Amino acid sequence: MPAVTSPQPVTARPIRTGYIANASAIVAVCVFVVVALLMKRENAGAYFGQKDQLFTIVIGLVVAGGLRLPARPRLRADLTGVHLRGYVGNWRTIPWEAVVAVEFPSSVRFARLRLPAEESLAIYAVQRMDREKAVEAMRGLRALFAATHPVVG
Repeated sequence: MPAVTSPQPVTARPIRTGYIANASAIVAVCVFVVVALLMKRENAGAYFGQKDQLFTIVIGLVVAGGLRLPARPRLRADLTGVHLRGYVGNWRTIPWEAVVAVEFPSSVRFARLRLPAEESLAIYAVQRMDREKAVEAMRGLRALFAATHPVVG
């Protein structure tokens, strides 16, 4: 009898969206730094000092942080459950017993977990834009789902 191997843990993160988010954040910081450095000392009666320049850069860093949010989602899945992190907030764990299906309909941008009572939970870390990486993550998730939901009969 061949040995039964357990499915490997699955990890995922948005790749292409991450590149876009990081590039946008870098551009935003550069723009705010240039604007801060080029602020005139006097402009239409207003005086821009070093504090104004400093806080213009700080605002640029805050904007850049917001632009990086699409790069934040993560997925970790193993035989105990699915661990998800979205755009904001902390990790949350969904045990496999609560998952009815793992799906990636052609009409949506993100994969999702279907939960009881027709609820669904988006997996923002698995995105259609990532093509082969998304397919690989879905194969792993489906293998874990199959391993934790044995077919009776």
